[in-house]
Amino acid sequence: MDFSRPDNARKINRLKVLDALRKRDMSRAELSRELVINKVSVSEITDSLIKEGFLYSGPLDNTTQGRPATILSIERNGGRVFSFIFSLSNVVASASDLKGNVLRYERFPNDDSLGEYIGSFVKKMTQDNPRVFGVTVIGTENDIPKDVFPWPIIYKTRAEAQAKGEMEGRDDLDNTFFVSWGDEIEASWPKGCMFSIPSFGHMKVTKGIKCSCGGDGCLSAVASGRAIKESTGISQYRRLLTEEKGLLAIDDVSSAMAFALAEAVQATGAESVMITGEMSSMPKDLYASVQDKMIMTLPPERRSVTIIKSEKADKALLEGAGLIALDEFFYHREILDKLSEIQLKTSSL
Repeated sequence: MDFSRPDNARKINRLKVLDALRKRDMSRAELSRELVINKVSVSEITDSLIKEGFLYSGPLDNTTQGRPATILSIERNGGRVFSFIFSLSNVVASASDLKGNVLRYERFPNDDSLGEYIGSFVKKMTQDNPRVFGVTVIGTENDIPKDVFPWPIIYKTRAEAQAKGEMEGRDDLDNTFFVSWGDEIEASWPKGCMFSIPSFGHMKVTKGIKCSCGGDGCLSAVASGRAIKESTGISQYRRLLTEEKGLLAIDDVSSAMAFALAEAVQATGAESVMITGEMSSMPKDLYASVQDKMIMTLPPERRSVTIIKSEKADKALLEGAGLIALDEFFYHREILDKLSEIQLKTSSL
């Protein structure tokens, strides 16, 4: 996009207004000051967004001197996005509003009737003819039935969605390395922008154990939830994380996970690690075991790195998948990030 063209500049200012109001409600005057856009342009943009149903005028702000200002907010019912989270046995479908709130979610089997389940959920959530902007699929193009959506789709990993959901509303996780530890092991790192790290689960931690990727001794082959369930014969995470046999097995593979985390921390410079996914429900003593083993592997100057437990669990995954679709198809966060990068480079010249 040529940011210097007037029509593109107006589009950028429109996105800036939406992005600012997504973070907090503001008056037109506050928007003008914060975004450094003249008041006339802000009024034109916000009036247009109100007519389109994306903003609404809230109560008057009587906290300032002079004439009370009208507060503007994102109209959460102005549209929605969908997300579909795939695993081997089931699919979780959800619909989110323009503020990222999950309106409804359903879980159904990942079987031959998948297209019917998805169609039924979509029909149920579009009965009032909302504007739908796009879909996040946590999976691959092979997972979703062909031609099931008339909307654009973005494909992401569980680790990316989980990290997005955990970070929403927080400003202390920008340099956290996120690990989704479940049937598979995935990782993401949001420093600057969200990076998926598919190689993390296939880091070599031992030898003599074949991995589904064709490699030997991969972390996933040793420590994934699927591998632990196969080695113990325990098929449910609830039992795996509470029965002695399962807990001993997790402790056995914790050295492999700790080694992989230490390598990732060294490579990225991350200040903390957050474990998400089904395995994040393991007891505190197992967290401490992984932490201790990771620290022993790190050099002295990096031993302040901590392992954090997911605070939102499955809720973060649902919220994050919806937020990814909103950023991609409604707020167009990537455009604003590119603009910020250009401005930063220009200012440093």
